[in-house]
Amino acid sequence: MKKRPDSLVNEWLEKARNDLAYAKASFEEFDNFYAQMCILCHDAVEKFLKAFLIASGKRLSRTHDVVALVRGCGNVDSAFLEYVDECKVVNRYYVPLKYPSHYPQMRREQAAEAIHVAEQIQAVVSERIEGALNLKNA
Repeated sequence: MKKRPDSLVNEWLEKARNDLAYAKASFEEFDNFYAQMCILCHDAVEKFLKAFLIASGKRLSRTHDVVALVRGCGNVDSAFLEYVDECKVVNRYYVPLKYPSHYPQMRREQAAEAIHVAEQIQAVVSERIEGALNLKNA
């Protein structure tokens, strides 16, 4: 049995919120692990954007490229195009921070910036997702 789209949207949102909450809690608790916080923020942004796309009735492509995802969201709602530069910030954390050969050191400022970007994307998705669900159900 296929999951209803609104159920799937809620699952994506829940996972995104959890990733962001864990990054924020880690930021408050630790003076280290900034790379992991940046990765979590990238993952949260990816999941928030995918939730919006699903809520808008779009099919997801298998990608971790949040710039491509935000542009896809921008095809539905041009307000998302204002966040391309912010998505470029967290996009650069995905591959280099996940693999040992590229693992650069991250600073607290970079983790704070990644958290801020994830919070911005969460806000725009939250603001627009109800409208997207209403449009799809109309």
